[in-house]
Amino acid sequence: MTSAAMLKHTAASQRRPLLLALDFDKTLTTHDTISNVAAVAKRIHPEYKNFQWFADEYMKDHNAFEHTWKAKIAGHKNSNTEEKIDRRFLDKYLEAMRPVEETSLLRINSHGILAGVTANDMFEAGRAVQFRPGAARTINHFLNASSTIDCTVCIVSINWSESFIRGALSANGVDLSNANARPVDIHCNNMLFDAKTGLSTGHLPSKMVVASDKTDAIDAAKRDITERHGRNPILVYAGDSLTDLPALLDASIGLLFGDSSGPVTWCEWLGIRFGEQRSEPECTKVLYKLEGWDKAIAIIQKHINEVE
Repeated sequence: MTSAAMLKHTAASQRRPLLLALDFDKTLTTHDTISNVAAVAKRIHPEYKNFQWFADEYMKDHNAFEHTWKAKIAGHKNSNTEEKIDRRFLDKYLEAMRPVEETSLLRINSHGILAGVTANDMFEAGRAVQFRPGAARTINHFLNASSTIDCTVCIVSINWSESFIRGALSANGVDLSNANARPVDIHCNNMLFDAKTGLSTGHLPSKMVVASDKTDAIDAAKRDITERHGRNPILVYAGDSLTDLPALLDASIGLLFGDSSGPVTWCEWLGIRFGEQRSEPECTKVLYKLEGWDKAIAIIQKHINEVE
């Protein structure tokens, strides 16, 4: 290692590490891709039940859930109630969605609509997915910044296939072969494959279904980084939906993408203002509302420089 390289390595080791945690669908991608995953098996096995039926059944359950909680939310918005709409209430509401999400996965498993495909089938299908402009550039910027900061990138998604996600990352130009960067970790509901045939069994483990599953995965990644470095990482999280909101609020830098009204409404109820710093016991936090990825690198880099 040259003297210059040694100096860069020393500089990187002295800075707080960075954890860049990212949702996948509609955060990195231009559209939701769950139906694309299901379509892979449907093309091979046209006799499988149409995915739209599963989507419709899920929406029936979700609408019933929302109807039940509508009165509870209205009651907590009343200033005279003992329990206000706060982070604890948000977490309780999102955790209550677990039966809806797990029932949906049970339908998928019982009908076996993901059976009979290979991991390579899923990888190739993922290659057709389009990312938001600037998303891959942002990931590569920090993957390739190992000389100035140690960065770990992980995908935390309710998607159904790790191979599908890796195919999408590869096709959109994310540098997965960088020998100097840590591998991109993917946490999702990964379909199972038969060890002998290499074909998917049709079973989808219930691993990543509600917001707390995402925050648990991120907390585990933070602990691992802290053990390696002896310092807590700077956490950046990017997401687009209400399921992402707890992770967005936990992050030093939260990046909210898309046009979903759910996160915006809950931020209003919680008194969270976009772009405004919040002083909390462990660190200063800020949540940004972004239309695209073009400003993400500058926002993250500015915060890194400030905390150092």
